[in-house]
Amino acid sequence: MNEAVLGLVSQPVWVFVSVLARVSPTLMIAPPTRSGAVPLRVRALIAITCGFLVTPLAMNNATPLPSDLIHIGLSMGSEVLLGFLLGSVVMLAIVSLQVAGQAASHLAGFDMASAADPASNEQMPVISTLLGWLAIVILLLVGGHRQLMECCLDSFTRYPAGAVVFETRWLEEFRTLLSHTFVIGIRAAAPMATSLLLANLITGLLARTLPQLNVLAIGFNINALALLLLIFLSTGGIAWVFQTELSVWLSACHRIVMPESP
Repeated sequence: MNEAVLGLVSQPVWVFVSVLARVSPTLMIAPPTRSGAVPLRVRALIAITCGFLVTPLAMNNATPLPSDLIHIGLSMGSEVLLGFLLGSVVMLAIVSLQVAGQAASHLAGFDMASAADPASNEQMPVISTLLGWLAIVILLLVGGHRQLMECCLDSFTRYPAGAVVFETRWLEEFRTLLSHTFVIGIRAAAPMATSLLLANLITGLLARTLPQLNVLAIGFNINALALLLLIFLSTGGIAWVFQTELSVWLSACHRIVMPESP
């Protein structure tokens, strides 16, 4: 009798733990729940709530509870790895604009002006923080967070709870997205970087023509004014580039959980 009751209880608990192991990394890594402004207890409560909601849907095709701790550990590790990969896809989208902000800040000499990053709560240049907030707002406005959770739910069709199998194509998708992240960062930073390089060139010409001027003070002011003007003029273009290319990251997320038929 006790074994029968234990068998009835252990399977739902196993499915819930498997679902939680897959959903938790996604919620912890992907914005906006990754933000340091969201307390850890709130994030844990959101993950547990999602686990309870998804468990009934994953019960039908879930694998039985493994008979030994080794297979349980391997299953949990695979679940966490898949959740980490899905969350990292969206995180890379935010990083692309932060890379653009870091490049512009470096050229303008604003490396020392730092603020807390909205995603990781780490100190970053203010321009990177500003563009990071811009990326998060665009992601929420276009429904990227809903598509991420849709990918997470679709993953239970291909990979039932407790039956995640590592595939080498995950690494290929991640490598492609990583290179795409830096390409978009460079594209977003290109107008600001070009203008700031021209501003530095003008400062150098002034230093050669009028050596009596305090070039350091003048150059910093020119870069500061140029950077503020460029941010005002190029924010719309940066947002357009990010919104257009956001589908690449979200499509990769869908391909990871539901690959296209050959």
